[in-house]
Amino acid sequence: MNEISLPQLLIIAGTGRNTGKTTLACNIIRKCSSLKSIFAIKITPHFHENIQSREVIADNENYYIAEETDFVARKDSSLMLNAGALKSYFVMVKDEYVREAFSEILKLIPSDTILICESGGLRKYVTPGLFLMMRNTETISFKHGTESLMQIADRIITFDGENIDFDFNTVEITDNRWTLKQI
Repeated sequence: MNEISLPQLLIIAGTGRNTGKTTLACNIIRKCSSLKSIFAIKITPHFHENIQSREVIADNENYYIAEETDFVARKDSSLMLNAGALKSYFVMVKDEYVREAFSEILKLIPSDTILICESGGLRKYVTPGLFLMMRNTETISFKHGTESLMQIADRIITFDGENIDFDFNTVEITDNRWTLKQI
């Protein structure tokens, strides 16, 4: 399957849960949103019940897409909105429908918009401007498919549960694309 090239997209994936993906995304949004409008996307293969405070865009047996409207909830999509994202979308999707669900979101967003997305599965279909992998220093085993993602990551970043081993000043938006400044 051909990959879509989106240099204005930054993808953050992780080796599992609690690796600091949302913390990293929020820090990058805080740093960069004063320079450029950023749309955030949280994609998860885990379906949850009782979804509230969101404007539903699509809801079928394969995926659920909603725009986050709650700035104060403790949900990842709310945290990204609160960090400064102009808009934040939440997606629950079966793995085989990630590309289709992401295509639906892209229809809602101007083509030159700067995007930050928390998702491992999306990297199979999209070549972003920047791809960052998070791993928790205490995690020994990784979720399935993580090793191949680590091989193509622009940077592997560690998280010890409190601190992220990463200089946020290295992340830049240059010519409407995400880049890492070499220090």
